[in-house]
Amino acid sequence: MPRAAHAHPRLRELFPTVSHGALYLSRCIRYPRPHDVGALFRRSGGGFMEIRQSDGTVLGEPDTVEEAVALIVANLPEGCGPAIDGSVEDR
Repeated sequence: MPRAAHAHPRLRELFPTVSHGALYLSRCIRYPRPHDVGALFRRSGGGFMEIRQSDGTVLGEPDTVEEAVALIVANLPEGCGPAIDGSVEDR
């Protein structure tokens, strides 16, 4: 998942975190983070689930990592740019 996300120029600008097999991307590198970029989780039966944690919205359940990356990009927040060296309060 991290390699696939890194291959996309818009996602390469975000701050990645991998934990427990999930990929999280953020517009901030310090805590607290906004959690408004889709997080990617593997499904036990195959494929992925993408959730925007800031509001709990399930953005989709793509089958391939390429589809998952495209879904993250399609759901980036308005005005999403490179990650800042700060927290959600600094945006």
